[in-house]
Amino acid sequence: MGIRMKKLLPSHPWSNGRGSILLFLTLALAFLFVACGDDDSSSFVEPEKESSSSEILSSSDGTSDGNGDKSSSSVSSSSTNSSSSAKSSSSTDAKSSSSVTSSSSGTSAGSSSSVNSSNASSSSSGESKFPCSEEGKKGRADGVNVICHDGYWVPVSSSSAAPTSSYFDMTNQFNEKVSYGEFTDPRDGQKYRTVDIYDKVYDRTYTIFAENLNYGKMVMGGSVQGDSTKYCYDDDPWYCENGWGGLYTWSNAMGFPAVCDSVSVESTECPDTLKSARQQGICPEGWHIMNDNEWANIAEITSRSVAHYMGSKVAGFGSNDYGLSILPAGYWIDYGNEHNQFYEIKVQSNFWMPQQADTDLKAYMTSVSQKNFSRNFPVSKKYGNSIRCVKNY
Repeated sequence: MGIRMKKLLPSHPWSNGRGSILLFLTLALAFLFVACGDDDSSSFVEPEKESSSSEILSSSDGTSDGNGDKSSSSVSSSSTNSSSSAKSSSSTDAKSSSSVTSSSSGTSAGSSSSVNSSNASSSSSGESKFPCSEEGKKGRADGVNVICHDGYWVPVSSSSAAPTSSYFDMTNQFNEKVSYGEFTDPRDGQKYRTVDIYDKVYDRTYTIFAENLNYGKMVMGGSVQGDSTKYCYDDDPWYCENGWGGLYTWSNAMGFPAVCDSVSVESTECPDTLKSARQQGICPEGWHIMNDNEWANIAEITSRSVAHYMGSKVAGFGSNDYGLSILPAGYWIDYGNEHNQFYEIKVQSNFWMPQQADTDLKAYMTSVSQKNFSRNFPVSKKYGNSIRCVKNY
């Protein structure tokens, strides 16, 4: 037995010096292999770990579902959106960046959402403004209903105050069978088409804008209009810039100070004088506000449906036979309370005339709808109505 043990021990690889060296080298190689393997694995993020990380980020934004759990696909989407939003905020202006925290599990475009006040910016007046990117989307901020309009969240007092979400194809604004002229307003370089209308009562032709006047800087609906200012329907400059024109309070249209909307012209507070025949008002030099005689002539030459013959084909308002191209531009209605609003776009258009009504607070206008044409209709001077200019003759 002792002899056998002597024979076996020398033959075992770990029992001599060379075996010890071999063992050391083997362990060293194994250590190096493991270390290299760890380096490679550190750059690989397993799906479970990525989801877990994203889930933490989402939860901090309040985007977890009701149970606090998420599938890996929804988490990945949320993480992507957060990253995209962050890039958008850093590379675009405040108008185009998104500041809405979607209701986590994928709020649809038409549903409500909460406004993330952390992205608020301050206006020149110091008022906080919250940018948004989805026009027409509704939400709530500090308990107030708001809607995304023109790049910012704005309060909505009623559904009728919501911006018009779809614009109009203006291709058929004019009647191409009519021979139009062109006038360039020297004040701002804006070009207007003009059309000649025959006045059979006086046997003469006069030239009228075939578009609503669009002169001045836009101010928000309900603001006091000063010189060279206007409203744009829905507080949206698109309407002013695409043929629908500006909406003006009566005094501003007539070239008077705002106080004349509340008192009589030629009073102590408003010592101005109306020249009803040729009141230039806000029209360019050499032109005047279309007056009652000129509107009466329109009614005379279009003995049947006036709106049908002079209304533009845009929004199906008329056949535009005479080329006047009147659009149903709506107006700003002044109720004298919180219900003031833009109203009746696609339905009718109102035009101021240089005539003050019997009461100090009202003036006359011409109203055109698809079925009706009425002159000398008295309304509050604080309404925002359209203007047509006529060349002096």
